[in-house]
Amino acid sequence: MAAGIDDYRRKCWDAALHAYGTSHIFQKRASRLKRKTDVLTWIGFAVPLLIGALVGTFGRDRLWSVVLVVGSVIAAAQLVMSLWSLVKRWPEELAYSSASATANESLASRFAALGEDPPGLAALRTQLEKLNVEDAARRERDNEKNVTEKERRMGMRAALRKFQRRCPACQQVPTTMDPSDCGVCGKF
Repeated sequence: MAAGIDDYRRKCWDAALHAYGTSHIFQKRASRLKRKTDVLTWIGFAVPLLIGALVGTFGRDRLWSVVLVVGSVIAAAQLVMSLWSLVKRWPEELAYSSASATANESLASRFAALGEDPPGLAALRTQLEKLNVEDAARRERDNEKNVTEKERRMGMRAALRKFQRRCPACQQVPTTMDPSDCGVCGKF
């Protein structure tokens, strides 16, 4: 039996839900990575500038040994964290997360638009097929980024909340992003 327009609309809405959840996951990752890289950059500039400004302003002082020790400790910690950020590839991960969040948000919007106002069955089928190809390619790349179960539950809650859908496990429609005890849309 051939699938009807309602079946295709349901597929559109399900795909929109999953794409939006993935977008939320990568938005959160990007936000966290941006905050970390901003702190590293700030410390990397602030400590040397502050020491230079103090030396330029006050010249030699008996407290300089303390200032230099404190500054050196902070600079050493910053150097270790900068090395860690390079090993963990924070700049690349930030760029990927931002791009993935944008791409998945776009997919979610296009799936939702197709589900909300579908063209005729043949055109709907064709457009959904094209979006599914794009979505499959995006999912394949995103799956390489080790999305955790905790992140998946958070993404599911965000998507259920956005599209006002019931969680298949707890049967609740989330109204907040506060974690619940649900194994599908909570525990994050």
